[in-house]
Amino acid sequence: MKHFTSLVVLATVSFCTDIGTALAARNAAPATAAAPTTAATATTATSAGPATTVWCGGTILTMVGDTPETVEALAVRDGRLLAVGSLAEVRRAAGKNAAHIDLKGRTLLPGFIDAHGHVSSVGQAAALAALAPPPVGEVNSIAALQEALRHYQPPPGMPFIIGSGYDDSQLAERRHPTRQELDAVATDKPILIVHASGHFGVMNSAMLKLAGITAETPNPPGGIIRREPDGKTPDGVLEETAFFGVAVKLLPPTLEGGVAALVAGEKIYASYGITTAQEGRVMPESWSALAEAAKRGALPIDTVALVSFERDWPEAVRSRIGAGYDGRLRIAGVKLTIDGSPQGRTAWLHDPVPVPPPGKPADYHGYAAIDLGLLNTKLAEAAHHRWQVFVHVNGDEAMQALIDGVAKNGLADQRTIAIHSQVVQAEQLTEMKRLDIQPSFFANHTYYWGDWHREVALGPKRADFISPQASAWAAGLRPTAHNDSPVVPPDILRLVWSSVNRRTLSGDILGPLERISPYRALQQVTLNAAWQIHEEADKGSLVAGKRADLVVLDANPLTVDPTQLHAIRVVATLKDGSVIYGSL
Repeated sequence: MKHFTSLVVLATVSFCTDIGTALAARNAAPATAAAPTTAATATTATSAGPATTVWCGGTILTMVGDTPETVEALAVRDGRLLAVGSLAEVRRAAGKNAAHIDLKGRTLLPGFIDAHGHVSSVGQAAALAALAPPPVGEVNSIAALQEALRHYQPPPGMPFIIGSGYDDSQLAERRHPTRQELDAVATDKPILIVHASGHFGVMNSAMLKLAGITAETPNPPGGIIRREPDGKTPDGVLEETAFFGVAVKLLPPTLEGGVAALVAGEKIYASYGITTAQEGRVMPESWSALAEAAKRGALPIDTVALVSFERDWPEAVRSRIGAGYDGRLRIAGVKLTIDGSPQGRTAWLHDPVPVPPPGKPADYHGYAAIDLGLLNTKLAEAAHHRWQVFVHVNGDEAMQALIDGVAKNGLADQRTIAIHSQVVQAEQLTEMKRLDIQPSFFANHTYYWGDWHREVALGPKRADFISPQASAWAAGLRPTAHNDSPVVPPDILRLVWSSVNRRTLSGDILGPLERISPYRALQQVTLNAAWQIHEEADKGSLVAGKRADLVVLDANPLTVDPTQLHAIRVVATLKDGSVIYGSL
């Protein structure tokens, strides 16, 4: 179990040896403290100056440039990097009264940046019935799912049973549960279980009744209510917008619950070395919790919010889009969703799914989750305001809709982010480079669903090219990688491992030509991730003047056996110079 500890400096010395178990740092000054005036080092501090910490005695990987660069030391003052370079240079800049921290041979990097995820949902999921399959959980059959729900104890006052993380591709039955199978758990209490992708939910009969879903309820645009063999009676499974709409109505967010979930999620993120999180699709009904958490100063790490652009927003929120941080919260841009989930077989593909979902025809190839007229209207509005656009796009047909929309609506050269980009085609990467559409790959799909994609959802050829990171780099793009947590845990080092190895659960290598080097994989979760959200001047590399957002690892990702990258552990995480997780 991971613990969050406040660390205190135990010794002040003038060298990086014989410190014993010196612990990392004091309370940080406000994050808005002025940066040093020089690029590499700052002027020598006087004895009366602010407290300064020098880090040395290990591998310090700056992430500057396209080849690995290491330095002997760095100094931190007021939450910023004061100096980075040789130990002698850094000591001169830090002054004689600086505290020194010995890394003891460990590795120091810029803090990891969540290129896409849903941090408050990670906090929420921690309180729900755990239904994930191995290797994350233990639910590998419908019987095991039922048993997990029976043993779950809802929080006091919760009138529902809610579970999260089930995965039909990893259940022995290889299908979604039905309402009758959830009825076998409880008929007197409503049950809702959420798919690992977040794009499906299953309800028992009581929950369907509470939601008002009957045989007469039509499918909403961009979603499907799955039916029993009579073609009318809901079988309990809801796809895409059919699920999203009722989930919000049944479980309206509360202010205190939202704040608690956000803070809990960010503490989990910090344990994985993440210093900037993303709240990747904020709805109007959830905004107040984010704003309140920031107002209270409760956020342990920076939070990048993307507001759902299919919804209407008041001017007070719209005016913050693209602005800076306030209480460690900023709205980076607007979010649109074009299609669904490849593992759920709702991604919008050009060619058919090899094994269609039950009841679908042989030419089934997923579908759009948004009216294309609305998509183009929204893209044009974003271009008018010069708002950065982040678009959920999995299938190649969905990607083409985005490429056409960016070209048509004046968004070229605006650093549009194509979230997931999983079934993108090689020629589309060329068009993305021309239009400045940058991919953020859900690279862990190769591990968690690679076998399923090869056999069921995509077929061997498309599966081998899923999340084509090597091709994206070769095309001159600046890709990132993400976990889309809580879809999978926010484990950045597992993500780096996946990008480098592309191993599936069965041990197959899915698309060996798309493997990238450990350094490229680290760039995707540091400097490239900062660049994609226009924060590269402040984050992503260790350069004097940037924020002291840091992660300490127990091994060097560039020298360990690449097959063991996922075994590296986070020793400590620092935000603005203060340790928010771990100990040294």
